[in-house]
Amino acid sequence: MIILGLLLLLRHEWSQQKIPPATWQVGGDYTGAGPTFSTHTQTFASSPDFAPLNTTQFFQPSTLSLWNTLMPPGTGLPARDPSHTFFTTSMTHQLHCVYMMARIFSGVVLNSTEKIEEGLLPDDWHFHFMHCVDYMRQAVMCGADLAMEPHEPDDLEEGKLDAAWGARHVCKNYGEVTNYLQDQINDGARVVLPIDD
Repeated sequence: MIILGLLLLLRHEWSQQKIPPATWQVGGDYTGAGPTFSTHTQTFASSPDFAPLNTTQFFQPSTLSLWNTLMPPGTGLPARDPSHTFFTTSMTHQLHCVYMMARIFSGVVLNSTEKIEEGLLPDDWHFHFMHCVDYMRQAVMCGADLAMEPHEPDDLEEGKLDAAWGARHVCKNYGEVTNYLQDQINDGARVVLPIDD
């Protein structure tokens, strides 16, 4: 019986190896499902509207609206059959985490971890924040962006003079990604939760 179990396990491992790693794209599904997206180089630049230094601005509807532009059309549509498992997307989960970390940080800076208005912060804000830290740690390690970021001896670690701004990165075509996700949402293959959920 043990030998039969080991043989079945080996057969399963061999069948998984039939998916050639060359079909994998960093940030893609491990099954190789989905398209290969075109890539381009992009220079990272500071976008203070996404992360305002005045933390009260983070709670303005205009900030949430701006973050929502990063999500694919169809975000927030309910699962077709909520009694079954549904699938979302790591990229949108990561955006949700970055947004929620900034929102929670802003609430802490404002000393507003208690609800000042309904929905300002999630009830489980501390757990939510720490979940996102751990999730984003793993996402960064998985993507392993190796772009070179030059640092001059007199660089300041703030604002437009921070060397991280201006570095060139190899990125997927984001428009292709969101169009693909929109099709997946429309077909019922994925559910993308709202960024502030």
